[in-house]
Amino acid sequence: MEHTLRVLVRIDTKTSSACIEVRGCLVPENSGDLVGILRHTALLGAHVIVNLSRAAHLDARAIDELLARAEEVPPQPIAGGLTTVSVQIPERLPACLPPVPQHADPLDNNLAFELAFLQRSTTVFRRPG
Repeated sequence: MEHTLRVLVRIDTKTSSACIEVRGCLVPENSGDLVGILRHTALLGAHVIVNLSRAAHLDARAIDELLARAEEVPPQPIAGGLTTVSVQIPERLPACLPPVPQHADPLDNNLAFELAFLQRSTTVFRRPG
């Protein structure tokens, strides 16, 4: 199963804060990529929050590595002190759903017509053009 790391980085220059929201899979194989994104974002001189609450899949080993390496991110000076890094972890770690089995037989015209008929919409029966 392929685990893809997807993140959204939001930066608020007014409050000197940044949020790295993980939306894909965080596994040991790609946790180093997230740490790299964290390090680059922290260099902007902002308080950084890594939000894992919307992740599709979280591996406990990857979270442990993230927490350990987040402590190593050097704080940057900003007005009123130094930057901080925090990680928000959900109570339950989500896991990827197993892949949906594919039909062994290809879709033929009769089956396609039946499936379209089950939608009960006349738009699927219109001819193009």
